[in-house]
Amino acid sequence: MPTKPKTETLSLAKAVKVRGYQVRKLPLGKYLEAIELLRDVPGDLLTACFPGQSPEQILRMLKEFTGSDLQAVIGNLMIAAPRQVVRIVARLTEIDETALLDDPNVSLEGIVAIVEAWIEVNDIGNFIRAVRALITQARAAVQSSPQPSIGSSGSSPSASASASASGSFLRTIFPTKSGR
Repeated sequence: MPTKPKTETLSLAKAVKVRGYQVRKLPLGKYLEAIELLRDVPGDLLTACFPGQSPEQILRMLKEFTGSDLQAVIGNLMIAAPRQVVRIVARLTEIDETALLDDPNVSLEGIVAIVEAWIEVNDIGNFIRAVRALITQARAAVQSSPQPSIGSSGSSPSASASASASGSFLRTIFPTKSGR
């Protein structure tokens, strides 16, 4: 009798209760929606750290940064970053953001416990291991494939240039240990 793949035999909890909140397994579509929030985080944090400043003004300020400027930026970051984390946690767990912010049972330690439970329930560790394995396989494939040169027999110069460019692109994404 054939054996089932490891992923089919594992049965993870569909939900766990942490600090009075249900942390559930998130469907892929909901996960992808929630993860889109991460795209906005850098811009939101820059806006919070440098209120009222344009990107050009921020770059100019960074060139002439002083100790007092650093204190102001760190202060702004300490206010903005936790709120961003709570916003993302609320979205990933489908727990109301206001409840997370206002519930005295949650606190910073509670947010960490909720994130840990979400990682476990959604088997994020297994996902990360699988992605790492895929990246390793992609690197090996790129490294083992011969790179055609322009004008090599059997291919047009434009095809060879295109293949060479795509190989360079993949090596940029998946650098080898010696290329780091």
